[in-house]
Amino acid sequence: MSTPFVCHVEWGTPDPAILEKFLTQLFNWQFQTFAPNYLMYMPGDGGISVGIMQSDEVRAGGTPNVSIRVVDMDPMLAKAEELGGKIVVPKTQMGDGSFAFVAAPDGNLIGLQKL
Repeated sequence: MSTPFVCHVEWGTPDPAILEKFLTQLFNWQFQTFAPNYLMYMPGDGGISVGIMQSDEVRAGGTPNVSIRVVDMDPMLAKAEELGGKIVVPKTQMGDGSFAFVAAPDGNLIGLQKL
């Protein structure tokens, strides 16, 4: 089994166009619409993907959300609960893979992705 690693970073913002413009100009990242109110940059070299999510409830420092790529989602969700975490977004299909979010015991959100 490979070592788990950070695979996705996501920022929430009330105005995605402003953040998209900034990140595109700063890093030359080209975002695509991935879902309603969601933009995604997928680097061609397999690096960390970046999402911009429209959110009217963002507070300063409230994002990004970091997701960890996992080999098998179900055992990881079970382990998170065993360790005192809560599943806040259940396993959700995403193309050929899936994602979920768990809240750590201190309330921080941790994303899990299986691609």
